[in-house]
Amino acid sequence: MIARVLSSVLLLAATTALAEEKSATVTISDRGKAVATLRVPADAKVTVKEGKTIVDTKELTLYVWVVAKAKTVADAVPLVDEVIKSEFKDFAVDQTKTLTLAGAEARQIMGHGKEADDNDPGTADVVLFTVGKRVLAACVHGEEQAAARQRPAMLAMLKTAKAP
Repeated sequence: MIARVLSSVLLLAATTALAEEKSATVTISDRGKAVATLRVPADAKVTVKEGKTIVDTKELTLYVWVVAKAKTVADAVPLVDEVIKSEFKDFAVDQTKTLTLAGAEARQIMGHGKEADDNDPGTADVVLFTVGKRVLAACVHGEEQAAARQRPAMLAMLKTAKAP
């Protein structure tokens, strides 16, 4: 019995260590100050450009912005179109859900519109959430149902959000 328990504990520890080796921590910053971290796959390509952090993996391309004009998720909702306009425009909301991320209420907004780079019609998922006192917006998008395909990977990544 004790051998079985010890074996289970060792297996759990090895699995946890292996999972941590296959991931990395990305820091989201605002004007040079770290405001949040996310766990991402170790092979993710991370770029910071024009006020957004871009996490590119096999499963998704995730864009994350700090919503400086908002103090709460509710304040950020009417700003979504403005926040994501460098990636997605003419965003029309189809569905909204309430989630919990980083221990606080978050809002997932799903909709359609156009990709900013080529005006192709597409879909986008935007999640507005807080870490500490900062409001962040995370977005996946693409043609047709690309946002829905990327949604599980996005939500899994966002569930790791925490203060640095």
